Amino acid sequence: MAAATKTRRKPAVAAAPTTEKTAAAPAKPAAPKPARKASEKTSVKAKAEPQPKPAAPAAKTTPKRTAKSKAKTAAIPPYRSDGLIRGPLVSDTLQALQGWELVASKRANLEQLRQSNSIGAPTQAWLKKVCSALSSRFEPAGRDRALVLAARTETGQRHWKSLLLWHLANSEQLLGDGLRWSAQVHRDGADLLQTAQVLTWLESTGAQGHPEVAEWSEATRKRVAGGLLKAGVDLGLLQGRVKRRFTAYYLADEPLLYVLLQALASNRTTAAALADPRWLWFRLPEAELEHRLLLLHQAKVISYYRAGSVVDLKLPASSAEALVQEVWS
Repeated sequence: MAAATKTRRKPAVAAAPTTEKTAAAPAKPAAPKPARKASEKTSVKAKAEPQPKPAAPAAKTTPKRTAKSKAKTAAIPPYRSDGLIRGPLVSDTLQALQGWELVASKRANLEQLRQSNSIGAPTQAWLKKVCSALSSRFEPAGRDRALVLAARTETGQRHWKSLLLWHLANSEQLLGDGLRWSAQVHRDGADLLQTAQVLTWLESTGAQGHPEVAEWSEATRKRVAGGLLKAGVDLGLLQGRVKRRFTAYYLADEPLLYVLLQALASNRTTAAALADPRWLWFRLPEAELEHRLLLLHQAKVISYYRAGSVVDLKLPASSAEALVQEVWS
């Protein structure tokens, strides 16, 4: 009986694989192998043909565009029309900075100015305009500290327009670029500077990285053009009310040394400071600047030697702030 049982179990075991094969036979078309092979080939091809390559350039391109856009934003800030429309405010700025407390914050000084009206503003609207201009233009506790100190000295007051021109043009790029352009017009032999010329120049700035000018209304562009001409008159570069004529502008020795110290502080080398294009704000190209320095050397005010790109320059102070405090005071 035991042998019979074993004999019966063996066919049952043998029948099991037969059943599995029979069940597997119809299952073959249900799970198509060609499809699996195709997918495998596709994956192999995908590995052979590097699909990530299109994504890699896209990833590299995005940071590059971001870096370039950030660099352009830092290098070419957009023009602002309000600065030229306000005007330089020469006398108001002098009076305001004469009473400026360097130990206090800018906000506290402006609040004190609003309450006391120490500049003698005729209206509250004018006082607000001056305070707004001071807030946006100057950093008395930082880069413009020397200007605040100069406002309290006799030498600084005597040459106030030249000192203010430097700080204003550094603060407002539209004014600085406009003064540099007008210096080129003067160098080309022009005697007059007219509104139509300024408007033409403003239109050309769109191709120089300032598309925002094209978005200004025609009335705004005319006000900006008139503001540039008025700024030239207020700062001593132009004269006349209707026809603006170029003046025989001369940068005196005291403000020249002040500006030179400022240029040295913002350039890596002395040669770069002498070639700084901002000297054109004063209509002083590099060749004329070098001639002036030689005259000051002969007068023993400074020590100046130059051999090619090697410059040996010794000034009566180490900085513009030191010049004001140690020499002018």
